[in-house]
Amino acid sequence: MTDISTAMIIACVQKVLNKDITEETDIFAAGVDSLAVLRCRALLKQQTGVRVPGHVFFGGRTPAGIAELIGAENAGR
Repeated sequence: MTDISTAMIIACVQKVLNKDITEETDIFAAGVDSLAVLRCRALLKQQTGVRVPGHVFFGGRTPAGIAELIGAENAGR
């Protein structure tokens, strides 16, 4: 399975928002909404083939937190 890195999530959110963020930026405070989450999920699936569940964006809130949740969900697969 392809690992989805923090850098990939940052790049995805930056593309959707058209603004710079860091690995510790709260993506929702930066302007992400549910439509932006859908766009990020589609971009990540296109890039990696991995279907990312939406709840990891809401649970992780930062690119680092999102990558950590994705890794935890895929551990042992």
